[in-house]
Amino acid sequence: MTKSERQPSRRDFLKLTGFGSAAALLAACGAAPATSSSGATSTAAAIGGPPAADTTATLTIFDFGGDAEKKIYGEAEARFKKRYPNVTITDNFTPVDTWSGYADKITTQIAGGQVPDIINVAIEGTRLLVKRGLLASIDELVSQDGKDLIADVAKPLIDAFTVDGKLWQVPHSWNNMVIYYNTKMFQAAKIDPPKADWTWDQFLEIAKKLTTGSGGNQVFGFAIPNFNFGLQPWFLTNGTTALTPDWTQSNLNDPKAIEAMTFVHDLVHVHKVSPAVEGTDAVNLLATGKVAMAGFGHWPIQNFIASKFLDFDVQYWPRKTTATSVYGVGGFAIGKDSKNKALAWELIKELSGTQTSQGIADAGAAIPARRSIANTPGFLKFPSNSKIYYESLNDSKPVPAPANFNEVESIFMRHWGEMMSGSVAPKDAMTAAHTELAAAMAKLKSS
Repeated sequence: MTKSERQPSRRDFLKLTGFGSAAALLAACGAAPATSSSGATSTAAAIGGPPAADTTATLTIFDFGGDAEKKIYGEAEARFKKRYPNVTITDNFTPVDTWSGYADKITTQIAGGQVPDIINVAIEGTRLLVKRGLLASIDELVSQDGKDLIADVAKPLIDAFTVDGKLWQVPHSWNNMVIYYNTKMFQAAKIDPPKADWTWDQFLEIAKKLTTGSGGNQVFGFAIPNFNFGLQPWFLTNGTTALTPDWTQSNLNDPKAIEAMTFVHDLVHVHKVSPAVEGTDAVNLLATGKVAMAGFGHWPIQNFIASKFLDFDVQYWPRKTTATSVYGVGGFAIGKDSKNKALAWELIKELSGTQTSQGIADAGAAIPARRSIANTPGFLKFPSNSKIYYESLNDSKPVPAPANFNEVESIFMRHWGEMMSGSVAPKDAMTAAHTELAAAMAKLKSS
C-alpha cells in the first residue's frame, strides 16, 4: 500500500500539520545536566531559576509540523525573545516518516555535535526516546516552576508522558477518534442523530439504512479508518487492546480482539456498508456525500470548513461492551545533553502557554491540551457536539506506544491489510499477527 493510495493516518496528519496528538516546537536551554542514581537526568537541580534577561545563547529545536505550526510557534518564539533578546532560536522542522526514523535523526544530530535543547515528539515516539536516553525528566521543574503548565491539562495527557515513574514532556495538543456523520443524510433518511451510548448493533443498523445505490451512485454507510490509530477504538469498545495493558505482550489472540476485527471486516465483506479500505479517502467521501459516517479526530474540520461542507456533527464511538476510546498526544521535552536547560524550560513555558494554546485552537487541527482553551466558545462553536472532544478523556486510553511502536504498527497493519483484502480470514490474520507481534515484544523485552 503506497502513501498515495491510503487515507490519511494520524502520522500523515502530524507530518502535514504537526498537530494531532502531537505537534509543537522544540527549543532549548539550561545548565549542565545532573544525573540521578537511577541514570535519569535531574533537570531542576541543574537550573536553579530563570536565566538573566541579558543571557546570550542559541537554542536548538528538533521539531515537526507544517506552515501553521511555524507561524504559531514563531509567534511564541517572538514573545520569548522579548524577554531574552540575545537568544537565537534555531527551529529545525523534520519530516516524520516513522518515529524510529525521527529518533535516529536526533541521535545522528547529537553525534554530529548538534545537541537539541527541546524535542517535540508524540506519544508514539516518547518511549523510544526515553529508552535511548535522549530526554531529561522534568518532574522537579514542574514541581518548582511549572505547576500551572499541567494544572489546566487533563491527567490522562500527563500520564501518557510518564514513563518509569518520571514525567518527560509537557503536553501541548492531542487528538482522539470520534464518529463524524452527515446530518443532512441522517435527516433525509429520517434517522435520529446517534446517542452518546449507541452500540455496535445500532451503528450497523444505521449504516445499512444509509447504504444505497450502486456503481458510480453507490453511497456507503461508513468509511473505515485505514490506519492503526483509527482502528484502536474497535478494540477498546469491546473491552480489549492489541497489546496487554502494560504494552509488553501481544494481545491479538484475545477472542475479543478477534471479534472486534471480524466486526470491522464484515462491514465490507458481509454487510457491504463500507467501501474497500484500500485507496479510500474518507475525508473526501464524507464531504462529498459518498459516505454517511466516518471516523477521525479533530484534524479534518478545517478542511471541511474550507470546502464549505458544514452538514456534519460528531458523536462518541459506538460500543460493544465499553465506551472507551483512544487518544494520542504531543509534547515538548528537554534534550538530556542540552547545555541550556534553564532557557529551554522558559521557552517550553511559552510554547505551552495560553497564547500558544489559543493559536492551536484557532488552527483547528488538534485539540489544545489546556482544558480552558478547549472549552472556549470559539473552539466549541462547531460542530455542535464539540464538547465531546475533551470530554472523551473521561474514558479513553492512549494509543499503545511501546519503544518498538513502529514495528508494532507495521505488523498489525500488514496483517490487517491482508484481512481486509479478503485473502485471509479475520481469525487467521489476527492469529498470524499475534505470533509475529509476540516475537517482536519478546525481542524488545530482552534488548
